[in-house]
Parts: sequence; C-alpha cells; structure tokens
Amino acid sequence: MPSVISSLFYQYQSMTDARGGLKKHLAAKYHGSPKDMIPPKSLEKRHQVRAGVQSGRPVYYLDLEKAEEKPCILYFHGGSFLTGLSGRHWRFVRKLLFGAGCPVAVPDYPLIPEHTHGRILSFCMETYLELVENCPRGVILSGDGAGANLALTVAQQAVRRKLPVPGRILLLSPYLDLSGDNPIRNVLAHRDPVLEPDGCREAALLYAGSRSLSDPSVSPVFGSMEGLPKVTVWTGDNDILYADTLLLKDALKKARTPYHIYTYPNMVHGWMLERIPEGRRALRQIVLTVREYL
Repeated sequence: MPSVISSLFYQYQSMTDARGGLKKHLAAKYHGSPKDMIPPKSLEKRHQVRAGVQSGRPVYYLDLEKAEEKPCILYFHGGSFLTGLSGRHWRFVRKLLFGAGCPVAVPDYPLIPEHTHGRILSFCMETYLELVENCPRGVILSGDGAGANLALTVAQQAVRRKLPVPGRILLLSPYLDLSGDNPIRNVLAHRDPVLEPDGCREAALLYAGSRSLSDPSVSPVFGSMEGLPKVTVWTGDNDILYADTLLLKDALKKARTPYHIYTYPNMVHGWMLERIPEGRRALRQIVLTVREYL
C-alpha cells in the first residue's frame, strides 16, 4: 500500500492536471526556470562546485577532486527532453553526494524543440568521454525519465564503439520506448497523473527529428544489451513508463546482462525524486547500489 503522504500528493496532482503540463510547455517552448537550472547556493556551501563548458553548454562538476578515490556519477536529468534542471533534480544530487560520497557531474544538455536527437546525444557522449578521462576509478551512468534514456543510449554507444564502458547503470522511471506502440501503456495511462500519451508522443517526435521512433539510438530498449554492466532500475507499477521497464527486463534477460529492478506498488512516474516515504526509501537503495560498486 502507498503511504498516506504519497496518496495525498498524487491526489493533488490529479486535481491540478499535472500531466497536462507537458503539452502546455511544448506549445510555449518552456524549458523551466533559469534560476533552477544552476546549482543552488546550499550545494556550494558544502561541496566544491565547478562549472565547465562542453560544446557551448554548461556541465556542473561537484566534488570532482574525489575522482582519484571514487568513481564519478554522471547524472542526466529528466523532463521529456524539453525541461531543464529543477529543484527536485538538485535535491537528488545532494542526496547522492551526501550518501555515496562520490563526485557527480550534471550536464545541462541541449533540449527540444531547438535541438533534436543527434545534437543532444552527441553532447552527452562528449560529456561522458571527457569525464572518463578525468575519473580513473570509472563512471557510473544514471538518469531519470528522458535522462535514463540518454544514460542507457550512451552506454550502448560506448559498447558499440569499443569505448570505455561505465561501471554501473542506474535508471529511474526510464523512458526507453519512444515508439508509443506498447499496449500496456494504454492500460497504465489513466493511473498516472504525471504523464499522458499525447504529450509524450509530441515530445518523442521532436526528439527523434528525422529518425524513426523505434530507432535503437532513439529508443534504446530496442538496442543491444550485450556488453553492458549491471543495470539497476527503480519504477512503479502505476508509472505509464512501467511498460518500458518490462521491455527492458526481457531484453536484459535475453542478453544475459545482470540487472535488478525495484518495482514499487502504486507508484507513478518520477516518484523516487519526491519528498515522500517511498522516495526516501528509493534514495537509500540508490546510495547502497553505488556503495556496492565502490
């Protein structure tokens, strides 16, 4: 059973039409609040924060001086490829820094509709390869929602191109199948007050550009899982993207790639980033997963 707090939270989201926000933001080309896209002052007080530039875009490095001792976490934020970093993402980064004690890199990657798949993925690959050069203990790839798509795609590209492979992959409510053809999504759509199919479809088309939505570099669940490190996933069975995790599970099993999936009952999209009991529990699991790799 979900906690009382999470039940009230998602009841509020349903009443305020939270999932209608994506279509509104797409129409307005709204990327979020600029002041939320930079590290908050509270992070700078406790951690060393350095802003770098990769292909004209900011990349924020936190506690990178620890890279000689511990692996670096590269975190791609979610937001349907449209919205940028927000307070909930920085709260998650703060928890990673405190719990795991590893350096974290947070790229402000290009967004739709100004950019499409090719530019966005190229930026993410460049950021990953630069981090690999500066992190002798290796890199852990992580992301939520659309950011999880980028994390898995970067890992697959690294394997395909025979580049250094990440040590672990951590995916939160991953958005991995942009084709929208999975019928399970239709079953879950009315349960999830966060995302709705039409908005997801519009964002997916803008991201893919001239490519097919089922292209493995756009929808990594259709790509090869061979050669990947262990993949750990956090999802909820009321998340509209739970359907993507089920496809991922089958693909990982077929490739004999090690994986573990934490499925929380009644949880919807992105719940692990919220200030609810289930979110705090998931964060502890994420931290423990990183520590197991140290």
